Amino acid sequence: MRVNVVIAALVVTFGLTLGSQTSFGRGDDHPSLPDGPGRDVMIRVCSKCHAPELAASQELDKEGWKSLVDQMASKGAEATEPEFDQIVSYLSGAFPAK
Repeated sequence: MRVNVVIAALVVTFGLTLGSQTSFGRGDDHPSLPDGPGRDVMIRVCSKCHAPELAASQELDKEGWKSLVDQMASKGAEATEPEFDQIVSYLSGAFPAK
């Protein structure tokens, strides 16, 4: 009987530990996107149509990012003007022209 209690306790503890690692300990879903103001807005808006990591392959100046974001808006990206401005600022800082 005592062995069953110990085994049950171990199973519950292991299950809770495993559950916390799989649901809470996943980490960042977009590690190639650097932290910064506007990152969350960019991920939310851009990921509705494509992987937000596509931005990591671009290196544009602020005007280039503004033009690209305007193109996405004309194709149906949904955000407010202040959110689009945040996205442009984030992208131009995170992936600047070289």
